Amino acid sequence: MSDAVDSRPIAPATAEPVFPRPAPDGREDCICFLLRSAARRASEHYTRHLAKIGLGLPQHSLVGMAAAFEKQNGRPASITELAKALDLDRTTLSRNIKPLLAEGLLVVEAGSHGRAKAVRATREGRAAYRAGIALWRQAQDEMIAGLQADYPALMTGLAAAIAGTPATEQPAIHGDS
Repeated sequence: MSDAVDSRPIAPATAEPVFPRPAPDGREDCICFLLRSAARRASEHYTRHLAKIGLGLPQHSLVGMAAAFEKQNGRPASITELAKALDLDRTTLSRNIKPLLAEGLLVVEAGSHGRAKAVRATREGRAAYRAGIALWRQAQDEMIAGLQADYPALMTGLAAAIAGTPATEQPAIHGDS
């Protein structure tokens, strides 16, 4: 063990200090911790707006992505394609689909080949998605207003962080390509 002092600058503290700092060495903020914290707060903000139509942000996004995929491709998305489009693993997507199936907003059908399953937004699902667009827009505008001048740099930084972070490859599961 060296007694040398670490000369790296310490990252700025979060808006509400967390003690100890959320990293194993306690000297810097953990990027993952801060991103997850920001994501939880942002998700809660959008979900408060979308609650008026009975959907949370993940559900609204899932129904909208299923509808958009089918509109753009002329066929419903497979579970694998939808998971990739939403940047979710298949297990999480399958778990998120279940309540939307029960509410009649999505249906899962036999896919175009093999054992593949296709996810389609129902008429009710598309209507719920459309009903939520104005609510989403209000939440989005409030977030942008709150970030003010930091918004463009934040979006560029997040895009760069996502692009620079390798995605975990999911093992191929036969029957749903």
